[in-house]
Amino acid sequence: MQNMIDLSNALGKADDDFVNNVKYTLANIKINSDRKDKKIVKRTNFRLVALIAVICVLCAGTALALTNTWGILDFLSGRMNDVEVLPEAAEIVQNEVAQSGGQTDFATFSVREAVFDGQNVYIVVEVKPSKDEYLLLGSDTNPSDSVGNMGPLFADRTGTIANYARENNKKLIRTSLGIEGVNQSLDFLLEDDNTLVFMINSSITDGSSELNLNINCVAAPFVSKEGDIIDETNMKRTSLSVVLENTGTKDVVISSEPVIYSDCGVQVDKVTLTGSAMAIYAEIEFTVIDKEKFAETEEGLWFEFLDSNGERLPNGAGSGSIEKIDDNHYVQKSQLQAAESLPGEIILRAFNCWEKNRYETHTFEMK
Repeated sequence: MQNMIDLSNALGKADDDFVNNVKYTLANIKINSDRKDKKIVKRTNFRLVALIAVICVLCAGTALALTNTWGILDFLSGRMNDVEVLPEAAEIVQNEVAQSGGQTDFATFSVREAVFDGQNVYIVVEVKPSKDEYLLLGSDTNPSDSVGNMGPLFADRTGTIANYARENNKKLIRTSLGIEGVNQSLDFLLEDDNTLVFMINSSITDGSSELNLNINCVAAPFVSKEGDIIDETNMKRTSLSVVLENTGTKDVVISSEPVIYSDCGVQVDKVTLTGSAMAIYAEIEFTVIDKEKFAETEEGLWFEFLDSNGERLPNGAGSGSIEKIDDNHYVQKSQLQAAESLPGEIILRAFNCWEKNRYETHTFEMK
């Protein structure tokens, strides 16, 4: 038995490349508030309701789902702020996903919904307890946590999860999952029938018509309702194999020429925007040209998109990260709100997310 506050360790030890990637992922979170085994970063704050067919975009942050079960668009509307997707996003949600596996002694894992547009994966996995007495907790939730951490249904309750489990004669089961071999963000909540629902989001670029994924799943009981220690000897693992259809993206625009950001010692070589019903996916490729100035950023360099008034544009539905290609080359992947068309011009500001100091701002022509 071992104190395992983060069950994602059960999915594999992170390598050095991932450690660097986490710093940038944390940087992106802070702004808002070769594949190898990676850890999972929980994302807190992730069916939009269609109002009228002629509405150009759906404001996902303004309404909670009106159903008892949560899907991808529900998570976008109920768990993320200021997110916009196009109306046709509902049409590319896959409700019948080819899958196999997912059974353990404590719970069954299955994909409820998924979207893959060639740039990003959004998957909702439902986890159903094998016995009524089991109360499922998410990957970073402990018995000592507030019961409100289990989701919106518990928002008005007081006390700890341990108190709730004791009052309802429940045995606590820790669950965790993650797509094998990629970085990803994770959110979860408990529905009223005791189904635990996970939302996985990962940046995966693949031009194939289908995408095959393995989702590693883990379930383990806690030693007691009071403590945060799980019974590692009774941990159950399974793999959920899924096949997703690639619904594809729309248009692509690319910056016309490189731009130097001398304040932070880098050159932005290319910016690529790819449009989808879910988001505008942005890739910013940059090269270190002044190692001393770049080192001063302490790996906190991030590029943000601005509007014509100098205000930061809101993020889209996906998650963001920076990939280190080598010591001098990096690629920032981020998302903007979905739009009917891609811009002919963008404004990028570099800044240090740790120190909050801003560097230069430049305009890029997109073609």
